[in-house]
Amino acid sequence: MTRAADKLISQITQEISSGLLRPGDQLEEAALSEKFNVSRTPIREAIRAMVGLGLLETKPRKGAIVRVLTFKELLDLFEVAAGLEGMACRLAATSLTEEHAETIQNALGTCNAVAGTTDKAKYSLANLEFHAAIHAATDNHWLIEQLQHIGIHINPYRSLPYDLRGRLTKSTEEHAAICEAILSGKGDKASELMRNHIMLQGKRLPFVLKLLSQ
Repeated sequence: MTRAADKLISQITQEISSGLLRPGDQLEEAALSEKFNVSRTPIREAIRAMVGLGLLETKPRKGAIVRVLTFKELLDLFEVAAGLEGMACRLAATSLTEEHAETIQNALGTCNAVAGTTDKAKYSLANLEFHAAIHAATDNHWLIEQLQHIGIHINPYRSLPYDLRGRLTKSTEEHAAICEAILSGKGDKASELMRNHIMLQGKRLPFVLKLLSQ
C-alpha cells in the first residue's frame, strides 16, 4: 500500500472517530480527491483497506459508506468494550504513576473545557484522549493493543449519543467520577463506573440511530 493511502486511512478514520463522518455517510472519490489533494488511486486503495477492516462497506449505486452495524452487533461490541475498558481502569488504579495521573487529569480537563463549547466533534476527540490516557496508565501492551483494535470499530458510534440533550455534561460527570476512583486507587469502583459509562452509551444507540434515520 502506498504512503498516500496509509495517510488517507488515518485521516478518514479520525473523521469517523470524531463524528465528522457518521455511520451511513457516503464517501465520494471525487470529493475525497479534492479534499485531500490526491489522485483517485490512493483513495481506492484506502477504501479497499478500510472495507477489509470493517470500517466501510460498499453498496450498489452508492459506492463506499461508513459501515452501519446492526443493533445486535452494536450491543455485542459495547459489551466487549465495557469489559476491556473496565479492566483498564482497574489496572490503571493499581499501577498509577504521577506522570500517568497528570495525563489523565489533563485529559479530563480538556473534556470539561470542550464540553462547555458544545462542539461534539472536538468533544469526541477529547473523549478518546481521556480513554487513551487511562489505557496508557495500565502499562499493559496486550490490553492497549486490544483496546486500539476494538476502538477502530466502536469509535464511529461513541459520539452518536452526544446528540441527546445534556449528554456532554453527563459524560464529563461520569469521567470525573472515573478519574477520582482511579486516582484514589479504587480499582474495582473505577472498573464498575467505566463499565456503566460504556454500556449506557451502547444501550442508547438503537434509539439514537432510529432518530437519525427519520
